[in-house]
Amino acid sequence: MDHSAMYLSFFIIGHLGLSGRGFIRVGWVQYLLHKLYAVLEPTILRITDFVFSIKFLTDTVAGREILKLVATAAWALPHGVVITTEAAERVIDFIMETEYANGAKLAVGPCVCQRALHRWKEPSMKDMVVLYGADIYLHLRLGYRLINADEAKDMLRRFHKVGLVHEIDFCMQSGRWTFVICNCEKEICVLTRAHLLTGKLLYPGPEIVSYEPEKCIGVDKCGLCIKRCIFDANIIEGDKVRVDYDKCMGCGLCVTTCMGNARSMARRKDYSYDKIIPSNILLGE
Repeated sequence: MDHSAMYLSFFIIGHLGLSGRGFIRVGWVQYLLHKLYAVLEPTILRITDFVFSIKFLTDTVAGREILKLVATAAWALPHGVVITTEAAERVIDFIMETEYANGAKLAVGPCVCQRALHRWKEPSMKDMVVLYGADIYLHLRLGYRLINADEAKDMLRRFHKVGLVHEIDFCMQSGRWTFVICNCEKEICVLTRAHLLTGKLLYPGPEIVSYEPEKCIGVDKCGLCIKRCIFDANIIEGDKVRVDYDKCMGCGLCVTTCMGNARSMARRKDYSYDKIIPSNILLGE
């Protein structure tokens, strides 16, 4: 599709965004503001990465308090809700089943953090943009390509297998600004690193791990939950593991590799972000 046709389609059918338990048409002001952010995003990521290189800010109590204040002030920038692979698949199905005929798209491209920072780690094609986010990033011609629902879900499963955390991201603290399912690690991903330093920017999803410690076969025989959890929610106690539920974000990475089958995912009783990313979509209710 040429540029004129793409612009024409925008003014005729608009773009889709998530709102509450359904979808809305995204107006041209929101679309253009988010497109401007997409253009500026690599610069914002590089500046943030530079800030993280300042030892005073990352290695001292006072510095971390400053970072927390900055993270709190950055309320309009992308924040994310951590979700399981199954929840991410439900998001894909919900989009395609309800709005595909109305123009909803899925696309995948190179990790925006890796591209901005010129640090590469496989898999690198893992930035899964959805709804009007797909329109924006495809139009900017940054290496994104359209994918279907089956391709998206296959990718999500592969990302989970290698230990990536799914984060459904939005701007402006609003679900109507939802634009991407990020698949993140803690070495390069700026949003995840920011959360690990400040406790801000990422929110726990609607699920939390349920753990039966008597089934744990021990760190020496397994211990994969320690390696898989990037949020340090699993703590070694003696020859077994204790779960720090306050740190569990609900990614589910520990569940699928627990050799003792001691873990499963349960509904989080205090999920606080239903108005942003509705739990009925994530949990298939």
